[in-house]
Amino acid sequence: MTIDLHVERTSSDRVFELLDALASLGPGPHRLQDVAAHAKLGASTAHRILQAGIRAGRVSKAQRGRYLLTSPAEPRAATPAPPPEPVLPASQPLAVSRRIRLGLAALQKATEQPVLLYVPLILDTPMRYCLAYVPPRQDELLSDAERLLAADMVFCAPLTVDAPGRLIMAHMAPQRESVQARAIVGAGYTYGPSPVAGWNTLAAPLRRFGQIAGVICITARASWMGRYREHGLGRLLSLARELGDELPTGAGRS
Repeated sequence: MTIDLHVERTSSDRVFELLDALASLGPGPHRLQDVAAHAKLGASTAHRILQAGIRAGRVSKAQRGRYLLTSPAEPRAATPAPPPEPVLPASQPLAVSRRIRLGLAALQKATEQPVLLYVPLILDTPMRYCLAYVPPRQDELLSDAERLLAADMVFCAPLTVDAPGRLIMAHMAPQRESVQARAIVGAGYTYGPSPVAGWNTLAAPLRRFGQIAGVICITARASWMGRYREHGLGRLLSLARELGDELPTGAGRS
């Protein structure tokens, strides 16, 4: 009798799978999109592992935002040893519930555009961090981001960079006391250019326990937003209501 054992991939498995993918693709450098596909990983997960690899000195980033393995024989310049940094589980995918994953996937299917979930990181420089990235089959956003050297900004960037970050800032005291913050909170969403030229982002707050826990986004080409922005906004706000425990009073179209 044959027993079929299904073993879930761990974060350690994903690290080795990505390193194997880099090695099997050849000397490189290689696009994030290609590395992620070869390792059978999501782009955001692959990006986290690659950033950890860069910090560890095992991966290098080329000029045009592409990645390659650092040769073991390559001498590393002698520099004063920096203070030890805490070990961060950068390759560990943070937990996203099945309900949230299904909601994001449904929004992507309904709009046929990339859908992202950002969460705030405010321990040091306030940042927005991509916890989930749900692209269409043809991921033109990531392709353009890599061509324009903006892939890192898609996954992690200061709050001042784009609409999702401004939305997070508007919901955080004391910023929410400003006229601009009150206008954003009252509208219930933000809209503006993506870090990737030619793309725009609609962002709605995911609120839990009276606080902003994350931001759900649709990022699409400006031409798509010109035609379907209202349709996308309605779907986006509906999902934010469904997944959050509240939506600010007065949220709607403006």
